[in-house]
Amino acid sequence: MSGALAADDRGGIVVDDLAYEALVGATRNFLDALAVAVPDGPTADRLTADLAGWAGVLGGLAAEERDRLFGRRAGIASYGQAMTPAYRVLERDDAGLRGVARFGRYFHGGKGAAHGGAVPLLFDELFGRVINGEGRPPARTAYLHVDFRAVVRLDRDLGLRVWREREEGRKQYVRGEIRDGDVVCAEAEALFVALRPGQP
Repeated sequence: MSGALAADDRGGIVVDDLAYEALVGATRNFLDALAVAVPDGPTADRLTADLAGWAGVLGGLAAEERDRLFGRRAGIASYGQAMTPAYRVLERDDAGLRGVARFGRYFHGGKGAAHGGAVPLLFDELFGRVINGEGRPPARTAYLHVDFRAVVRLDRDLGLRVWREREEGRKQYVRGEIRDGDVVCAEAEALFVALRPGQP
């Protein structure tokens, strides 16, 4: 699948966002299938060889950090990365964002529920999207607290809401929630600290 090409202003790279989004989606589908499969030896060997081949192809296309696509394409689902549960931002302004997320089978923690560690991972990703907005200095997570209110079930569209609560100098406080319909599944709060010039 291919879509509109966009010229990247950081080196003249031409990016096909739809094709890249499809590649990330296929990666997610593979991980979901891997999480539930019981492959025999020959199948595992064949898949291992195939994956090694594809890793070699991608290794030949490695770019400097500033030019990479993974987690950096604002116009596509999950910003073009497969590390977190899939999400899509539906509304966004300087105060926060709303969206939808889906925990696939790769994030299974038992009995049809998402792994408890995957929920804070998603919150940290979304908080970073709000805190590290346009024109703001980059910030790092200093504190992240999650309260689990109800089971986060797999393969369901879940509502997301994240908002900036307050700012005190270099400190930025943010809150968020994940809902399954009207049920609050998890709430979180975090503190981010803006980096000083030269800090990694």
